[in-house]
Amino acid sequence: MSNDPPSQSSGKNQNDSEELSNIEFMKRQLEGAKKQLKEATTTQGKFDSMTELVGLQEGMTLEEARARAREMRERSFGIAFEDGTVETTRRRDENAAAPQKEPSAAMNAVNGVVEPEQPAAAAEQESYSGAALDLHPEALPWLIDNGVCLFRDQDKPFDGFEDELLMLTSRADEFAWLRMISFFPQLRSISPDLLRAYVRNNLCEYTRNKLIEDYLVSTGQHSRHDVALGFAQVSPSQVLDLEQRYPQLAAFFAGAGYIGAAHESLVLLDPTCAPVVVAAHFAALVDDLIDRVIVVNDASVAYALHPDVYSHSDGDQNTVYEVLEGLDVSLSKVKHWDQRLELYAENDEIVAASQQVKRILAQLEYLT
Repeated sequence: MSNDPPSQSSGKNQNDSEELSNIEFMKRQLEGAKKQLKEATTTQGKFDSMTELVGLQEGMTLEEARARAREMRERSFGIAFEDGTVETTRRRDENAAAPQKEPSAAMNAVNGVVEPEQPAAAAEQESYSGAALDLHPEALPWLIDNGVCLFRDQDKPFDGFEDELLMLTSRADEFAWLRMISFFPQLRSISPDLLRAYVRNNLCEYTRNKLIEDYLVSTGQHSRHDVALGFAQVSPSQVLDLEQRYPQLAAFFAGAGYIGAAHESLVLLDPTCAPVVVAAHFAALVDDLIDRVIVVNDASVAYALHPDVYSHSDGDQNTVYEVLEGLDVSLSKVKHWDQRLELYAENDEIVAASQQVKRILAQLEYLT
């Protein structure tokens, strides 16, 4: 007797069970959203900065949130020079004597220096002083994990901490990445770990100035919508577009307490929101590839994240594909009138030439 019908029934039951689980999860999210929306009607528009908004979401009163915002502004820093040099508020006061700062506990731990024991309060204050960037844990709390500083004051601040930071994305839900993929059926044609590979690549390439951008946004010191933020390296304007395109994204944010003004920036600075943001970002890329009748696979999606291959004819019926950056793009254009950026991986030659694809697939291999 054939076993085919039971197998099909079993597969159908499994899909139905997964769908019911997702529906229940979304219901819980929407219930939380209703509560948050009700509370927001009494506070929306009454706060002056994103720091106050974060305070309100943590259960503070409006006065307590504003007190925190004032303290943050007094302790925060700004970018004084175009090269990214940081000037702290203490250094701006030319009449004040600049005290000599001892190396922080976090930096000594990074450099392998053993310090004598300190009183608990002093040790805690010292451990949160950051790594010369004066980044305070109230603004980006994920920079400090179990007392360990997860960044260094260097051009690549997350170098060596990529895996620890990636783990923060699923700290609230160990199945976060698989759950978010299930929200977007179009992602079933790519590797489940491709999304995590993209985030890990972002962490490997994170620059000091990117971290400063995140900090300035988190403390309300600027609110540009065209700057890529957080682990997902997506801009706030893109988040708003994705919410319009995929209602389940807005429902998830609302259920997590991110609603109203500035929520599109705040979700990007919350590592636990990275899985759903990246899943929606990838879903949009896959939908675009499908519309353009381009084969959807790991390589084509990885390339669409950041096209980097230019093409031009060699003058003899052949096409040359190469990665160009900076001034080389203009110099090559002078020699090749038909040069163009290949926006999609429409053939194997583009995939083979792309450095972007190599980086993402290398991270995918690392994770699998």
